[in-house]
This record gives sequence, structure tokens and C-alpha cells, in this order.
Amino acid sequence: MFRRLDRLVVRVPNLASAVTYYRDVLGLQVLREEKKVASLRFADQDCGEVILHCDPDLPAEAVYLLVDDVRDLHRRRAELRLKFTSPPSRVARGYRATVKDPFGTILHLIDRSDETSLSQREQERHLEDARPPGALFDGVSQHIPAKRALLTKLYEKLGRTADDLPYTPHFESLYEPYIAGYHDPKPDRAEVWRHLLNIRKAGKLPKLGEARSKPPEVSDEDREHLRALLAEHLGKRDRLPYTERFDQIVEEFNKTQPRKLSPHLVWRLAATLAK
Repeated sequence: MFRRLDRLVVRVPNLASAVTYYRDVLGLQVLREEKKVASLRFADQDCGEVILHCDPDLPAEAVYLLVDDVRDLHRRRAELRLKFTSPPSRVARGYRATVKDPFGTILHLIDRSDETSLSQREQERHLEDARPPGALFDGVSQHIPAKRALLTKLYEKLGRTADDLPYTPHFESLYEPYIAGYHDPKPDRAEVWRHLLNIRKAGKLPKLGEARSKPPEVSDEDREHLRALLAEHLGKRDRLPYTERFDQIVEEFNKTQPRKLSPHLVWRLAATLAK
């Protein structure tokens, strides 16, 4: 079922210094180094890889586990007591998903069920097994080109402001028809959210007035607690929806709440803190 550690993702303040340290002091082998990311291998090559990066848009830290079949685990999720944050998504060599175990631990799963469909040369071009060539973290940094006209049309038809959308059925009703025309790998929810943000930043989204959903009423102490959890993300809160980091923030914040808030309500509250 769970086979081994696939990779460990770590954000570092200075990539060149970190690569030097992990290579020369800790004994890892550099597989590939780019401007903002490097892949290193353990001495025991069966232990997976360490991915160092200095990109603020990518997870600060994450652990990916190689499994036999992500889709099979999803089918048996009730039996296994695994909570999937979304259905398995297609990636370069198979499928990936983010889950929570019964204790609330966030786990990132990946398989290689489609590995035989890739040529050896294509496989060698992958910096990581969870991405197609040219993409760093599948579902996090694919940077698939946006279909701006289509997304704008769907957004206008929906009639909800961007702040209204994350973690709601309204977003799903926009997401599904938007990705339908893409070939694999299709953009995930985080990527589509970024597409929407980029259109908004360019001033091309229709003006739909104020958000209909309201942030929840919480105490000043709770607001400060959430502010502390957001930390360096406070000024970049638009990048948080549909990321593993936001899942962690919601989980931690709800530990102090008498009644758990949905991810959408935590998002609406976070949005007010950043203004």
C-alpha cells in the first residue's frame, strides 16, 4: 500500500547555499539544479529525493509518499479512514492526492500507475515524478496557460465575486466546465484560482459588486490567532486557497473553535485580516 518516501520538499532562504550544504556537508547527490529549485538524492537511492526551493508560491515543506494505487485508496477511503481533500488528479506518471489520516495528519500520496506510457527519455527529463516536463510541483506550479475568455465568461455567468468562490459549490460549477477543454494534465483548483486572480489583477474581470458571503463573527483573540497562523502569508493571502498550507491553517485554527468553520469561512476571515 504505502511503499516508501518519494520526496521531501523544503523551502530555503538561499538555494545556492542550501545546495552546497546538503551536498558537501550532508552527503546528498545533486540531480538537477535550476534557478529556484534543486533536486538531490540520498546516498541510499531507494529513499527518494530532497527538493530544495526558494519559491514563495510553493509549499514551505511537504512530504510525498509513494503508494501502489492512489485511485484504489480513494475507492477504499472509508475502510482506510482516509479523508481526501479532493479526488485523485492525473499527473505525469500516474495520480496524486492529498489526504488526512484519522489523527489529522496531512499526507501527500503519489503513484506511478501510468509510468509505462512514458518513454525512458521523457522519464529522465522529470525533475520530480509528480509533474510533467517543465512543471515543478504538479497541482502547485504547473503554470498551464489560462483560457482567459472562457474563464471570464464563466465567472460573469456565475455572478459571484472572486472572494465568494473558494471552497464552495459555486467554484466547482466554474471549475468543471473550465477544465473540460484542457488535455492532460488538466489544471487543478489551485491553478484555476491563480488564473482567476491573474485576470483580476489585469483588471479584466467584470465588476460584480460586494461579496455575498460574510466572514464569521469571532473574537479579537481568535482573529489574532488566525493572523499568527497566516504569518508571512498574510500579505499574500490570495495565493492560499487550494494549497496544503491553507489546509493546515484551517486545521490549526479550528482546534480553538467551539464549532469548526468551513475552509470557505476561514478564507473569508483571512481575507479581511489582509485588508
